[in-house]
Amino acid sequence: MERSGICYIVGAAPFTERITLRDGDFLIAADGGRDAILQRGMKPDLTVGDFDSGEAPGENEEPFLRFPVAKDETDTALAVREGIKRGYAYFMLYGCVGSLDHTLANIQLLHGMAKAGLHGYLVGGGWVSTVLTHGTMRFAPTGRVSVFSLADVSKGVCIRGLEYPLKDACLTSDTPLGVSNRGRGEAAEIGLNEGALFVTWESASEEM
Repeated sequence: MERSGICYIVGAAPFTERITLRDGDFLIAADGGRDAILQRGMKPDLTVGDFDSGEAPGENEEPFLRFPVAKDETDTALAVREGIKRGYAYFMLYGCVGSLDHTLANIQLLHGMAKAGLHGYLVGGGWVSTVLTHGTMRFAPTGRVSVFSLADVSKGVCIRGLEYPLKDACLTSDTPLGVSNRGRGEAAEIGLNEGALFVTWESASEEM
């Protein structure tokens, strides 16, 4: 059964954005992300990880799942899996933009979620990112916006409402044609017919 709320996942990388929970939301700490949650005066609904970057909760604290250090999935991937098990379709990932390898791993998680029909957003460093595999996304950015093809070729790419529009274009994974576009504070659309687009835009607000 799909839940109507948002699953928030907090990793161990530093971040300044504020998290505001509403009824129906679920908060998961991925290993060391638990420290960031506690520092904000909040308590996770669940903590998962191998606890190589943070301490596991005590027996009388929130539920937690401990995994071995030698494993195939990252702690963030495990957190996403637990959110999916609980029926969530929308995911906001905080504290997941850090070292290059883990940042790329989390972009891959966004791609996997998009292919599964889920909605994932990576928040950090003043940017919000997502992956689009079909259809059209609508938003109203005011700063820089970049669009990259994760597929060898993404076809039928349309960009409307940004400074540099595109119509029925092809973006490829080896040419950064979509870098450094700019929002105009009005409704914008990005869509495609085939492939996968990584879309990232500046966030003017600390609250997401």
